Amino acid sequence: MSNSIEARFPKKLQFLFKPARYKVCRGGRGSGKSWGFARALLILGAGKAIRVLCTREVQKSIQQSVHQLLKDQIAALNLNSFYEVFQTEIRGQNGTAFYFSGLSDQTADTLKSFEGVDICWCEEAQSISKNSWNILIPTIRKDGSEIWGTYNPQLESDETHQRFAVNPPPDCVSVEMNFSDNPYFPKTLESERQHAEKTMRPDDYNHIWLGRCK
Repeated sequence: MSNSIEARFPKKLQFLFKPARYKVCRGGRGSGKSWGFARALLILGAGKAIRVLCTREVQKSIQQSVHQLLKDQIAALNLNSFYEVFQTEIRGQNGTAFYFSGLSDQTADTLKSFEGVDICWCEEAQSISKNSWNILIPTIRKDGSEIWGTYNPQLESDETHQRFAVNPPPDCVSVEMNFSDNPYFPKTLESERQHAEKTMRPDDYNHIWLGRCK
């Protein structure tokens, strides 16, 4: 795609445009991490042909995936003439393709079709099990391939949190991002946040809005 893309983008997510094997972002409500990841993938896919697998632990239907989020961001970025949105896939004019799949029903054999993926985005990654990570990571094996993850922390002991926040692997960028890092945090959510700060128990507020583990 030859034309430049004008896009609002949180400064804290600029690392998505620099090479790293693992790129992981955790945080609370209103941080903008998911739409930021979606925008980054669409921008990268418009620049060159890439294959992107969008996954989560359980996906019983396309409605449970980030398909709609990507569709909304395509419109927001004025990329409707470049990306074609199908019921179960999204394709770019240059050969970029987005696929969607759950992990819980997959095996090492059934995931082999995704060996050529350039980027794997794991949404709601706090729910991804140790078994799923152990199957997924060696499958995404193409030279230069990346594994991205977004999640709202639940328990300190959760596999994803331990794997990427407590004991991150080499070549991993792992950041915390909350509403205060989102320059586009909507006024409606700010009103809700202020009310929650006054009325919620501190532990609940910290978990929901500041991305702290329970």
